[in-house]
Amino acid sequence: MSFRRMTRMVSFRVSQDEFERLRKKSEAQGARSVSDYARFALCGGLNISDGQQRGAFHELSQGIEKLSLEMRRLFDLIENPTGTPNGHHAVSSKRNGAGDANSQ
Repeated sequence: MSFRRMTRMVSFRVSQDEFERLRKKSEAQGARSVSDYARFALCGGLNISDGQQRGAFHELSQGIEKLSLEMRRLFDLIENPTGTPNGHHAVSSKRNGAGDANSQ
C-alpha cells in the first residue's frame, strides 16, 4: 500500500457471508483492513499466481526465521557478552575500580 492521501470514496453493500469471506481473505493476505484488501484487489494489485504467492510467502518466512535467530543471538550477547559464567565483561570490572585477581 502507498502512503498517498485518499480523497475519494467508493461504497458498496455486501451480505454478512460476503463480508466474512472478505475479512478472512484480507487477514490471509496481511491487509490492514477489509477496505485496504478491497482497494488492493480491485485496483489490480493481486495479479500474481498462486505459485508466485507461495514463493513470496516462503521467502518472507525464511527472512523472518533468520531475523528471529539474529535477534536471539543479540539477546544472548547482551545477557552474556563474553561467555563467562557470570556474564560480566572483564573490562567493566576494571572500569568500576576493581583490579584483576593477579594484582591483589
